Amino acid sequence: MNHILSTRKKEVLYTVTGNLLLQIATAICGFILPPLVIGVFGSSVNGMVQSVSQFIAYLNIVEAGVGGASIAALYKPLADGDVKERNSILSATAGFYNRSGIFFVVLVFILAFVYPLVIGNQVDRIQASLMVLVLGITGAAEFFLIGKYRVLLTADKKVYVISIVQMLAIIANTAVAVVLIRLHCSILLVKFASAVVYLGRYVFLSMYVHKNYSQLDFHAEPDRQAIRQSKNVLVHQIGGLVVFNSPLVIITIFCSLKDASVYTVYAMVFGAVNQLLGAFSNGMQSFFGESLVKDDLERTRKIFGRYETLFFAVEGWFYSMAYLLIMPFMRLYTANMTDAEYIQPVLALLFVASGVLTNIRNPGGQLINAAGHFKRTQWRSVVEVCINIVSSVIFTLKFGICGVVIGSILSSFYRGIDVVIYTNRHILNLSSFFSFTKIILISLVFGIFIFFCLKIKFGFETWIFWIFNALAEAVICAVPVGIILLSLRKKIARSVM
Repeated sequence: MNHILSTRKKEVLYTVTGNLLLQIATAICGFILPPLVIGVFGSSVNGMVQSVSQFIAYLNIVEAGVGGASIAALYKPLADGDVKERNSILSATAGFYNRSGIFFVVLVFILAFVYPLVIGNQVDRIQASLMVLVLGITGAAEFFLIGKYRVLLTADKKVYVISIVQMLAIIANTAVAVVLIRLHCSILLVKFASAVVYLGRYVFLSMYVHKNYSQLDFHAEPDRQAIRQSKNVLVHQIGGLVVFNSPLVIITIFCSLKDASVYTVYAMVFGAVNQLLGAFSNGMQSFFGESLVKDDLERTRKIFGRYETLFFAVEGWFYSMAYLLIMPFMRLYTANMTDAEYIQPVLALLFVASGVLTNIRNPGGQLINAAGHFKRTQWRSVVEVCINIVSSVIFTLKFGICGVVIGSILSSFYRGIDVVIYTNRHILNLSSFFSFTKIILISLVFGIFIFFCLKIKFGFETWIFWIFNALAEAVICAVPVGIILLSLRKKIARSVM
């Protein structure tokens, strides 16, 4: 029994640590490349690269939800040690990924023809077409090589392995890209080298999986019935793709590649905030899944309630910091980016509001996925998508790039409230009153701390001053988080046991 408790504590520690290291590496490396790309190639080329990435992200719909369905289906055989059923599910998963990969490649070639027609003459059309093919390499690798390993490790609470491999790939990619840009290589060569580096993930994941899982067989008799919910998961995936990737697509169509570049710089900053926040959530789904499989509702309630409180507190901390530091950061970071208007305080404020509302759904979303409630909640994703697309297009035509963020705010407001209510009512059998109370109280507390920080005259003239004052504000805003951590420390320890 003590061994089981110790193992669970280690799994939680490894998961959070691995995610945190990945998000820190992603954030740091993410900040390094854009100034180099914009400085050497210009904002239009940077906008092209970012918008192509988002168009390709849409093509991932051919995955058709099989990843999420497979992860949910694997919880029971992994918990029971049923090797035969595990292999059957993995065989069905691998076969589906291979078929989906073929469709993905076909769609990439179609996009390579269509994309240059969308952007007009803002950049060289042949270069734009080749960029689609180059960036499609990484996506194809996910289908043909990596997907089946990612599914197995995620379901088995070994997300930290994926995180570490991904972190090493990101660091290597950044180093290679910086060297090639400094040597004035073409943007196509830079991105092709990045794709080759990312392919290296397959080698490490394959070696780890085959070493640590006995009798592994991806060619066993496939159990396609086990992943029958893939179509329901697909609806959620399409919703996620539209909500989180549509802004750049809409900006590319209705604005310009320079506007797309401006948007991506702000999105990069807030993406880093979300990634760091994700370190406290990625991998939790498997722990909820294990608890629900064992039909231990009371334990699930305890784990989720304390996790939700901690997540909301950390979210308040991170976004308070983002609100206080974003514009001083942008003035320093974009000082040499003069071919587009990067200083936009209204856009920054809208990003803060969108990020807060988007992340409210995070704890509940993890529990919904763990419970496998894909079919029951799919219509809610459809409503979110409709709100997002309609409002984003309308407001973009009126307000430019700020409009797409307004659309995200409206759809996230609806979906955040909906997820909180659904999770409590249909999974935990509880009132959602306490969840909303947490949100309101934590918002008030951090609002007070933000007001206090704004009264203090911090100087941000140089990077040294920015770092020093950022640390000071981080300490001030961390006070409520520290109080919550101390009050929950023993309770959380007992819950994961």
